Amino acid sequence: MLKKLIAISFAVLLAFSTFAMAACTKKGDVESGSPSLNVFYDDTGENYVAEKDKTATVELTKGAKYAQYSMRAYSVTGSAVSDPAQIAVFDEEAMTVTGAGDGTLYIDFCDADGNVLETVTVVSQGAYPQDPEFTAITDNGVSGSHDPSLIEKDGTYYVFTTGWETGGNQIRSSTDLIHWSYAGTTFNGFQGNAPTGKSWDEEFADIVTALDCPSISNASFWAPDIIACPNGEGYWLYTCAVYTADSGQTDGYDRAAIFLCYSPDLTPGSFEYKGILFQSCLPVNNSKANGMVNAIDPQIIFDTDGKMYMAFGSFHAGLYIHEMDTKTGLKKAGMNQVYSDDEVTAFHEDHTIAGTDGAKYCGTQIAVGAMEAPVIARHDNVNIYNDSGEVESTVESRFYLMASYGLLASTYNMRYAISDNVATGPYTDLYDEVLETTGDGSSGNGYKAMGAYCFRYNDGTVMSANAGRNSFAYNVYAPGHNDLFTAPTGIHVVSRINRYYQTSQGGNFALFINQYYLNSRGEIVINPNRYAGERLRTVTAREIAELTDGNYQIAIMQDGVSMPEYSTACQFEWDGNNGGTFRYQSGGQTREGTWTVFGDWFIKLDDGYDVYYGVVSPAYLEGIGGGLTITGMGMYEGMAVYLNSDPTTAA
Repeated sequence: MLKKLIAISFAVLLAFSTFAMAACTKKGDVESGSPSLNVFYDDTGENYVAEKDKTATVELTKGAKYAQYSMRAYSVTGSAVSDPAQIAVFDEEAMTVTGAGDGTLYIDFCDADGNVLETVTVVSQGAYPQDPEFTAITDNGVSGSHDPSLIEKDGTYYVFTTGWETGGNQIRSSTDLIHWSYAGTTFNGFQGNAPTGKSWDEEFADIVTALDCPSISNASFWAPDIIACPNGEGYWLYTCAVYTADSGQTDGYDRAAIFLCYSPDLTPGSFEYKGILFQSCLPVNNSKANGMVNAIDPQIIFDTDGKMYMAFGSFHAGLYIHEMDTKTGLKKAGMNQVYSDDEVTAFHEDHTIAGTDGAKYCGTQIAVGAMEAPVIARHDNVNIYNDSGEVESTVESRFYLMASYGLLASTYNMRYAISDNVATGPYTDLYDEVLETTGDGSSGNGYKAMGAYCFRYNDGTVMSANAGRNSFAYNVYAPGHNDLFTAPTGIHVVSRINRYYQTSQGGNFALFINQYYLNSRGEIVINPNRYAGERLRTVTAREIAELTDGNYQIAIMQDGVSMPEYSTACQFEWDGNNGGTFRYQSGGQTREGTWTVFGDWFIKLDDGYDVYYGVVSPAYLEGIGGGLTITGMGMYEGMAVYLNSDPTTAA
């Protein structure tokens, strides 16, 4: 599956059978496009789960009729469940499944010989997610994961991250996007020989030359992007090698090079060098750095015509984009070779002049200023709704360019701009301006989707994380260098760095996964809580107001603010219809406004200062338990708002 390609649709062909359930004894090849269904059961006793969310219709993607079927079920912890009906009930005559418990049901539809034709996955859950028992933050499965890029292969998710002289980019794996384990590195720690049989220095001779380093083992490998090859055969790894050790020894340069590798199966050590794409050599005295395009942070996106592009860059001269060759994976414009420092410097000096080799080498600029880590996600058929929940228009393909503003250890914040139907931009924000930072990058334009924040509840409880035998309070500090990824199940997630500010962890970082959604205006809004298997379902005004007696915690992102935004109490009142009023404290003042829900999960919040369009979703609130979260985007300021339900009593 091509990551970030957001167009998953299922055919509407039903398969009927006159056979009773039987065991499928053989396992044939099951297509990755097999249907995935979500159902809920009402475990609240308050009838919060809508009837339409309790039952789903099984619609197979294949036209051939099945002869028999069998079922397997597992709890949320992965344990086998002997009676599948404890998870979900399958009615073969009606071809429906109804939620009954928390877990996953697999229905294998088979031919008469027991060969699996298709497998339907049914995720059943209560109104709110249970404790997912996240991988401990001190565990190597998530700890030290920097600049993550996500991909899925045969039901397993892999995240590729930066490696600091570890012999390649680090690889971690998961079957649920929640629990992670360390797998190894792309170049196997430079043990043995490269996949081609060459020594690793011979394999990466281009990169050793470009970096002017003694050996490839002296390089660090930053910020990868991993994708499936367009022809469906194997995987391409776009990564960058960085060497800074000579900055105080010889010529005083920090060097970087973006290059391409190929792997048939994502196995650590299986990545074969295919070519160099881009170089930079930045003087450490910064005398020329502001005119240089930094050769780091490659990210790939495909447009609707199958054209392939690479976004890249960092600080200095901003972010750029190149069209790529889908057959070779290299730059379509060519110039995929090693150049001398003088040649690289000349390219960078001329890169703003159209028609020059510098412009050809560096590509097209798409953002300006102190930012890095571009990622572009494509969503097709994006509906734009009015405040009554009716579709006003549909965007054929909307591209979202998200970048990390500021300094990675202190002022990082995630902002994005939008381009409709054109992958190369221009990408603009709510004021039709391209992404651009001011100062150190803590401020600037663009939609601010995530900055530093911490939920602190009425009784003093704060966000907390599992750290093995103990837990510790944490906040979201300097979030950034993220990927935007759509899973085969249809959910959209952000994989990102999470740091901890003023905690016992001393500024360490780990891999965090957050689900994101599109609001009624077609803007990205991010769930502020870590992904715990939650799915969207119908949420009513009654549920919002009655759950926790209308008590919530609210945090609003602000431009130019790097310190965590600590949440404050927010009270919702219900008018008996589709909304009501709310109030909260901000800057020592009480703000009051109105709220309205529409569609299945959309919400509008108007506090008199801004109007936020958002999404209401079940979530697991760390330190609290299952509840509701609201995430929105301001239509005037372009700042995100987060709210979590608060069941605690004020101390």
